[in-house]
Amino acid sequence: MRSAVGRYSDHRHPGGMHRGERKGGAMRMIHGRMRSSAGRLAKASLAAAALAAGVLTLGAGTDGAGAATSSAPGVTANSITVGTISTQTGPISANFASLIYGEKAYFDYINAQGGINGRKIDLKYTLDDGGNPSTFTQLAKTLVLQDHVFAVTGVATAFFTPNIFVEAGIPTYGYNVTENWNGPSNLFAAGGSVIYLPAGAPGFAYVVDQTHAKKLAVVAYGIASSAASCQSDANILSKDGYDVVYTDYNIAYPGTTVGVDVQRMKQAGADFVLSCMDVQGNVTMARAIKQYGGGITQLWLNGNDQQTLNQNESLMQGIYFYVAHVPFIAPTSEYPGLKLYITEMKKYEPAYVDDEVAIQGWESAALFAQGVKMAGSNLTQANVIKQTNTLTDFTAGGLTVPTNWTTGHTGHKPPYCGAYIRAVGDKYEPALNTSKKSVFVCFGSINANHPKPESLPPGTPNG
Repeated sequence: MRSAVGRYSDHRHPGGMHRGERKGGAMRMIHGRMRSSAGRLAKASLAAAALAAGVLTLGAGTDGAGAATSSAPGVTANSITVGTISTQTGPISANFASLIYGEKAYFDYINAQGGINGRKIDLKYTLDDGGNPSTFTQLAKTLVLQDHVFAVTGVATAFFTPNIFVEAGIPTYGYNVTENWNGPSNLFAAGGSVIYLPAGAPGFAYVVDQTHAKKLAVVAYGIASSAASCQSDANILSKDGYDVVYTDYNIAYPGTTVGVDVQRMKQAGADFVLSCMDVQGNVTMARAIKQYGGGITQLWLNGNDQQTLNQNESLMQGIYFYVAHVPFIAPTSEYPGLKLYITEMKKYEPAYVDDEVAIQGWESAALFAQGVKMAGSNLTQANVIKQTNTLTDFTAGGLTVPTNWTTGHTGHKPPYCGAYIRAVGDKYEPALNTSKKSVFVCFGSINANHPKPESLPPGTPNG
């Protein structure tokens, strides 16, 4: 598995954990990589961009008004039936289960306004693969061939196989941890369908520079989704002149032995550690660092929810986190898209407001809804795919840097953007952003040789 910030689904890097990991979830290491905003052409104000990119109003789409009769599967005069598959039970469910709650909240929000072009979204099927690859394959066939859904609006599993969805030409959305979403025009992973591992290195080098660290340690679980990501970072950082004095890409999940690594980091003189472990391993590492006298700045790619901080405040002071979206603690007065998200999540799914996977479910649902709106009266699966792939500046209503879906299936061009937060007291605060207005930091290449942030791409929320 990988995580959301998918490492760089065309862009991103990891960042927070999600709610389930607080309960001992398995091994989600990186939540989405840095967001790549290459070719984003947004020219509108934030309010206009929000309207164009996912905060929908009722009425006609680009192809004409009204809920005309459609022969597409799952479509009636007043509804569109969709489904979702995620790992909701089993030992790795904590890494994936919450995607559906972001989806449901977004659809509840849209349906409360009357739906899209006269049709409400019916999230009728929320299937559970139980963390079993053969079960996932069977459920995918069930959704497409038996349930005849119009779209699969959320996939969150370590076992995504695109074959049936590509063959059926069905619009498919979700959380990319498997690195096989790229290519087909109907597969829409939240934030872009291409994972580009090197895109995180310049951002991490920037954190190292800003914290004046000199000797780096990098740790990960012995699982491809964790190890590949951090190993890529360490290789680039080392090549570009940073002193990487300790690495371990083979820590056994859930990180109960990481104390030994901390001892070795200290012996090597490390004063900074980048972790691709999940929250359990990270908390164990923070405890060991405190036990052995501190002195090591930490950058976690998972663990930035409020409940984790409430439970581990003394261990987490000063720890940095990468976030692939507008951080939950950003001022809602400056980010209306975040205000909408928090308001509606509190209304419909209050237990998942600060959940890093739930927000990807919201992003996925918003992208599907935008495509349906743009398809208008010509509501076919092919037209929803076609219309969605004309979007050059999708931000899920002002939650992320823009995704350019004309290149989002195959490209990973710079700039690479993300946000950083830091635990201070019992709260998180924005950290290291270079603009007085925006929370995002962007870099123009994968060069990690003391990188300098670049201007935010057009269309960036509050940019």
